[in-house]
Amino acid sequence: MRLEEKRWVERHKDEAFEYAADFSNIQDWDPGVVASRKLTPGPVAKGTEFELEVKFGSGTTPMIYEITEYEPNSKVVLIGRGEKLEAIDEIRFDTQDNMTAIDYTADLTFHNYYKYLGPLLSKPLKKVGTQALDGLAAQLDR
Repeated sequence: MRLEEKRWVERHKDEAFEYAADFSNIQDWDPGVVASRKLTPGPVAKGTEFELEVKFGSGTTPMIYEITEYEPNSKVVLIGRGEKLEAIDEIRFDTQDNMTAIDYTADLTFHNYYKYLGPLLSKPLKKVGTQALDGLAAQLDR
């Protein structure tokens, strides 16, 4: 299942990238994330890992996200793995007319019997994806 969203923000591309690439603050803008923390010491870069507690159905599920691609101020790719699903999140940044465009793509693959529920989960997950990008844009426009 693929989620795709695009938002424009009035924040410099460098600042938008730095904020969005640091998934330790994702719970501040993504309503599907209850908690997050950075596991890897040092600055955010390729190989940095984050632990997230993600809403799933009536409960939550833990996921570990790792940055697999890191192109400063341009693109970050994170792979999230958990018992119930795997996610590949790609976030790209571009500047035009003093605005920053954020292109967000998430590819979700469900595990075990959850893969059969994919069609039922599609609509609610797309709603959460839309709310997440609205939240990110709101945080960056502050």
